[in-house]
Amino acid sequence: MTEAELDDEDQLQLTDIDSLGDSDTDGDSEVDKCCVIVHQPTRKELAQSVRSCLAHANQIVDTGDIDSATRADYGHQIASGKIELPDRAFPIDVGGIAMGIDPERRHVVNGVSVSEKTDDIRHVVVDSIETLGKGHEEIRDRVETLINSGVTLHLNDVAAEIDSDSADAVLGVLESLDKSGPELQREAAIRDVRRWCDGLDRDRGRAPLGFTYDDSGKVVPGDDYDEVRAVLSMVHDDHPDSLSKRKGAERLGVAPRTVGRALDNLDRYVLEEDTGK
Repeated sequence: MTEAELDDEDQLQLTDIDSLGDSDTDGDSEVDKCCVIVHQPTRKELAQSVRSCLAHANQIVDTGDIDSATRADYGHQIASGKIELPDRAFPIDVGGIAMGIDPERRHVVNGVSVSEKTDDIRHVVVDSIETLGKGHEEIRDRVETLINSGVTLHLNDVAAEIDSDSADAVLGVLESLDKSGPELQREAAIRDVRRWCDGLDRDRGRAPLGFTYDDSGKVVPGDDYDEVRAVLSMVHDDHPDSLSKRKGAERLGVAPRTVGRALDNLDRYVLEEDTGK
C-alpha cells in the first residue's frame, strides 16, 4: 500500500524520526503528545490492542481525538491486512504510533527512539510491559531510556503509570532477577512488575528533583536542593532575564520535562509565595 493510499484510508503518511512531533514551538511548548507502541503476535490481536491503546491515549492528551468509529475502522483494516505494518513510528492525531507483529520488534525499537528524541512526546502508551522487549534486560533498558528522557510510561493492560518518581521500583525488580534462563526470567519479570502495578512499593521510586532518601527511607532535601530551587525560581519568574525550561534543564543536567514536573510542585521548593504566584 502506498503512502497516498494510506492517506486515502484516513491514515497519516509515514514520517522520518526527525519530523515526528515537529511543531512551530521552541521546545518549551505545554502541548503534550503521546506515542503509542503496540506489539502482538498476530494482526487480529494487534488490532484489538491498538484500538484499546488509542482510546487510552485519547484520555491522556488533548492534541486530538480519535473517535470510536475511527478506532474501529482502523482496527478492521489492521486485522484484514489492508494496512501495512512499517517498522517505524508514524504520526497520528494524538502524536505517533509504532505497531507491528515483527518478532524482532523493530517497530518497538523505533518507537522508543522516537519518544526519547521528540521533546513534545511526553507520554508513551504500551499495550503491556512485555511489548518493550523479549526479555527482562531489553524491557529494563527501554523503560530506563523512556523515563530518563522525561516520558511517563502508561501500561494499558493494568492501567498503571511509570514515571521518574516511581521507575526505580520497576527497574529494581527487573535487575534483581536470578539467571535461571531467559524464559523464566521474563515470566518472573512480568509477574513481579504486575505485582508492583497492583500497588506494591509505589512509594519507593526515585526521589523528586533536588531531594534524596535518608537512611530511614524518608525523603529529605539533597545536596543539590539549593541549586535546584534557585534554577526553578529563575524559570518560574516572569522577569525578562528569566530562564526557559530548556535552559534550566541544561543547568541541572536533566530533561526539560523533569523541570516541568518540578514546576508543577513548587510548594516542595517554597517558591510560590516567594515569587508572588
